[in-house]
Amino acid sequence: MNTIISQAEATGLPVIATNHSGFPEQVIEGWNGFLSPEGNFQDLASKIVYFIEHPGLWSGWSQNAREHVLLHYDKNLLIEKQVDLYSRLIE
Repeated sequence: MNTIISQAEATGLPVIATNHSGFPEQVIEGWNGFLSPEGNFQDLASKIVYFIEHPGLWSGWSQNAREHVLLHYDKNLLIEKQVDLYSRLIE
């Protein structure tokens, strides 16, 4: 999990990131942000421009970003998942 991305989403900020590491788990293409192929600066720039040219996306994607991080990265939920995992491993 990338902390910067989850923090941005928690504030309701849609994210534009590269398609790298765990980013695709946090940024769902066309729902709460955009993913760009790693090293493809033209694609990254075009997605930034697209987002600027379509300000109507902001409201929905902002809500989606916040919803996504609360559903998947809430610390209490993560703690519950860890406790559950440890309990199953002990059994």
